[in-house]
Amino acid sequence: MLEKFFILKDQYNKLMYERYGKVDSLNKALLVTWFITGFLNLFFHSILVGFIVPAFFFLAVFRFMSKNTVQRLAENRRYKKYADKISAFFKIQYKRIAEYKTHRYYKCSNCKAYIRVPAKKGKHTISCPKCGKEFDVKVR
Repeated sequence: MLEKFFILKDQYNKLMYERYGKVDSLNKALLVTWFITGFLNLFFHSILVGFIVPAFFFLAVFRFMSKNTVQRLAENRRYKKYADKISAFFKIQYKRIAEYKTHRYYKCSNCKAYIRVPAKKGKHTISCPKCGKEFDVKVR
């Protein structure tokens, strides 16, 4: 029994030699999207979605089995760059809602950074900590 396990392990190692073989962030996102769209398609029975659902799975398997590791790493890096931007946006929105009574958030017109200002009514001159530009804001 143990010998069969080692034979299978050796066969797997030969198959995966010089392949990407990683379940990185993009592969996780593809598999989660595959699972969610497949689950929703059970209820809505869309023919179009029925053709698209397997594409997510096959793309994840293709990336996993690919021998072009440099391209797969570049794809994952691009995905993470955009996913991090989206994640940062939602984190800022959550903080804005959670701290609404005590602080306000303003966007710098020069560098687009968010600036957190105490919620004291009136006009205030604030300076951006990132680029140093000063501008006036009115807190209501």
